[in-house]
Amino acid sequence: MRLVTFQSFDALKDLVNKGYLECNEKFINMKKAGPTYQWILEKMNKQVENKYNTKYPIWCWVKCYNNICPQKHKGEPVKGFDVKITFRKNKKDVFITDFRRYSFLLNNVYIPDNIMDKEKFDMLLKEKNITLEELKAYVRLDKYETHREDKEFLNICKKIRDSFDKCITLDSDILQGCVWRISLNDVEKIEILNDDNYRYGSLNYKRSNGKTKNWREDYYKMLK
Repeated sequence: MRLVTFQSFDALKDLVNKGYLECNEKFINMKKAGPTYQWILEKMNKQVENKYNTKYPIWCWVKCYNNICPQKHKGEPVKGFDVKITFRKNKKDVFITDFRRYSFLLNNVYIPDNIMDKEKFDMLLKEKNITLEELKAYVRLDKYETHREDKEFLNICKKIRDSFDKCITLDSDILQGCVWRISLNDVEKIEILNDDNYRYGSLNYKRSNGKTKNWREDYYKMLK
């Protein structure tokens, strides 16, 4: 399958000089993404053979509406997105997740099956007197110094974490992927992104109303 990843010039040098590219963990903000990465690593290691014992995966695009990756948009470039690398992998070597549902993981929010399921869980949070802010504090160590640790709260967090498996699906028009390594032999095309007036490889940009898209709300609108 054809995939696309956006990388820095340093990553491109690694790819050319070593003959392969793996994730450099120094660029991962573990306070911000640590809990989410733990979920990715747990699930990905079960589904995708990690023959090189790679520590962290490389992110890529699998599908974005009618394209592989987001189209470029007028705006400020994403820092570190200097090159666009199109490559190929066997499907079995790619851990695929739904982009919309992944936003739930980043905020520790329950992924519902339908509207009734959402309303039921919302009522549960209300009964337990648990706020969305408190749930977010549990995973966003970069923004919150402490979080609740009482048994009732942790039980709810476990229920939320169990719902994250719904993120692993092909049933979406926006799919992202993770691979352990990109070999130079996998590469089909390398493009230098030298236009500073465009934003490449990202769906999180300001729309005409000055706001970024709320992907959880976008997912809720699709529920029946």
